[in-house]
Order: sequence, then C-alpha cells, then structure tokens
Amino acid sequence: MDGRYARQERFGPWGQAGQERLRRAKAVVVGIGGLGGTAAMLLARAGLGGLRLVDPDYPAWDNLHRQVLFNEQDVLSERSKVEAATTYLRSLNRAVAVEPRQEALQPDNALELLAGCDVVLDGLDSAAARQLLNEACLKLGIPLVHAGVTQAQGQLLVVLPGQGPCLRCWFPRLSDPPQGWSAGGVIGPAATCLASLQATEALKLLVGAQEQVLRGLLAVELWPLRFRLLDSPGNQAGGCPACRGEYDLLPVG
Repeated sequence: MDGRYARQERFGPWGQAGQERLRRAKAVVVGIGGLGGTAAMLLARAGLGGLRLVDPDYPAWDNLHRQVLFNEQDVLSERSKVEAATTYLRSLNRAVAVEPRQEALQPDNALELLAGCDVVLDGLDSAAARQLLNEACLKLGIPLVHAGVTQAQGQLLVVLPGQGPCLRCWFPRLSDPPQGWSAGGVIGPAATCLASLQATEALKLLVGAQEQVLRGLLAVELWPLRFRLLDSPGNQAGGCPACRGEYDLLPVG
C-alpha cells in the first residue's frame, strides 16, 4: 500500500508526521447515520488507526438517500448499522481497527464507550443524548466535534474541554435541540456537507493542528447557500454548569 496516503501527506499542514499521528489515533463516532456514517468513512479512508462505532439501530429504507455506509441488501438482511458499517469500512481500509458497539448512549455507559479515544464525533439526533455526550467528553477531557443537520441546514461546533464554550453553553436548556432530524425532513447533500466539515475538524485535531480548529459555531444553509460564523454563545462569564463540572445527566460519583 505504498503511496496510499501520498496526496494528503503532500498537504503541508498534514505531512508524513501528521499521517503517523493519525495512524496511532482512535476516534469514537456516536450515531452512524447521515452524519456519523459519512464522517466515519472519511476518517477510515484517511488512515485513522482505530474507529469505534456506537449505534443501537438497524438500516431502514428511509436512511438510504443520505446514509452512505448502507445499501439495499443491508436493509433486507436486517443487519445492525454497526455490523454493516464495520464490513464496509474494513473493505475500504483493512488497516483501520473498527470496533462495533451496538448500544445506545446512556448515562451508565457513556464514559466507558468513550474511554481511550482521542476525539468524539457526534452523529446523534436527540437533544438529551447530545447533552449527555457533551458532559461525558467534558468529564473525560476529550474533544467533541458536534454537527447537526435538518432539512437543508445544519451547524458545526468543536468543544475543547477547558478551552472554550461547550455544547451546553450554546444550548443552555437541556431540552434545546442542537439541530437534528425533524418532521421537516432532511436532504442528503446537507448531511454529507456537515459530515465532511465534521470529519475535517476531527482530522485537524488528530494530525496535531489544533490551532486551526474551528472556534465558534458555524451555521450552514444550503438552500439558499449561506455560511455564518457565530463567535460567542453570549452566556455568563465562567461558563455553564457542565463546564464547571456540574453534570445533570451523568451519574453522580
């Protein structure tokens, strides 16, 4: 496989040193749908060393317009998303250690599911689950790359524990929905666009280019096309309860 990563290694901020860091790194993708599945595919193609996939569900017909890891046979065979995704990702790059976990993120397993990884990617579609993921990443000190998508728009946020606002800083009420699937539907290109941005931010962290990581919240609209960067959540000085280590969703102790 000599030269497999040559073209991305020629990218100056990446280089061979970044590729080696990537080979030794591990990411967790929580939610293997339109966002998480596409991001996982891009990380595997780039040569990430380890990839843990967390999702309790099965592929469905209404997934196929936007979820790139699955095909009609996966729906008919009733294989789980993580099983089908693992087969596909291993066919793309056998050097990537893919670990499927057919589980839903819960307060009693969140810390264990994220343990030992270098970055977490949020592919969830539930406000409560995303806030739980945010708390777990803060507690473990692991960077979180959040993306959300609905209809033809979405958002992107990188949470660096102890270095800036977290997801709850931007969405103070636990019921506030960081954008995800809604009754209004979603188009495939919107999910793919946000997932590509999400994977890029994760790769910056994994190859050692943290100084280039997104600061603020990026709002993306595709119909019509518009990008906006929001600099600050405007919350009180000192951050939110989660930033102070006061967790509402993780078990006490």
